[in-house]
This record gives sequence, C-alpha cells and structure tokens, in this order.
Amino acid sequence: MKNKVFVDTGGWLACMNKKDEHHSAAKEYFMKLKKDGIPLNTSNYVMSETLTWLNYNNFHNTAVKVMNLWKEAEQMNMLSIQWVDRSIVEEAWEIFKNYSDHKLSFTDCTSFSICRKDNIKKVFGFDKHFNVLGFLLSPYQVHENNTEYDVLQPIT
Repeated sequence: MKNKVFVDTGGWLACMNKKDEHHSAAKEYFMKLKKDGIPLNTSNYVMSETLTWLNYNNFHNTAVKVMNLWKEAEQMNMLSIQWVDRSIVEEAWEIFKNYSDHKLSFTDCTSFSICRKDNIKKVFGFDKHFNVLGFLLSPYQVHENNTEYDVLQPIT
C-alpha cells in the first residue's frame, strides 16, 4: 500500500482559500497526491476545526460544499476519516502534558496520536508542531527532499 498522508486543518484551508499564502503549493501538492492515488486521512476533529474556521470567516457556503466533498471522497475510498475515540484522547492527553513547552493544540495532539496509531509519517499541512513530534510536513519538506523518511519518534 502506498504511504498514507494525514491532512491537517492548514492543508485543507490552504487548498480552499485563494488568499492563503500557501494556496499555490497546497493546491499543487493536493493534485499530485490525487494523481498518484495516495490515500488521504484526516480526523473528525480536523474537520471540525476546518468547518469552524470557514464559518467564522464568512465562508459558510464553502463549508457546506467541503463537507459534501469529504463525504463523496470517503464513499469513493479517496479519504479516510478517523474518529477520535477514548484511546486517541488518552494518548493525546499524554502528548499534551509532555510537550507543554510547545503550546500544542489538543486537536493537534489527537492528530499526532492518530498518525502514530496508523503509521502515517507525512502530514499535509503547515503547522511546524508536527515536526516537533517527528513527522514530515508536506508539501515543502517533501519537495525539498526526495528521500523516504522513518520519522516517527516514540514519545517518552
């Protein structure tokens, strides 16, 4: 199976918002992932953050369209939506407590936990906190390095 990519809120928003500073790189990277048939993953927490940001920034219609696109993509097996359960929350809480010096969002901590559980090494987004936990942040790091990485670091 091809390497999976976890799509963070920043990745989704950069693809949708033409005014985002990362829009061009995000759109190009998303199209490459789609063309290459790379499995995309996200979480219900990331979806919530994305929809909330869109709605709070007067993009309600876009939020509705995005949800419909996510549903279609999931039905076509192009997107896997991971639902945050108790085990994810418990691991996320440990990450949250252990990395207090980095001011991580709890949603990010659930994303780290999901990526570790599903052995996902690449994250489509722009939040450098993913680097703190040892994930390869795409699209920029992927374009800078054409190397396969074993970047998952155990949390001690």
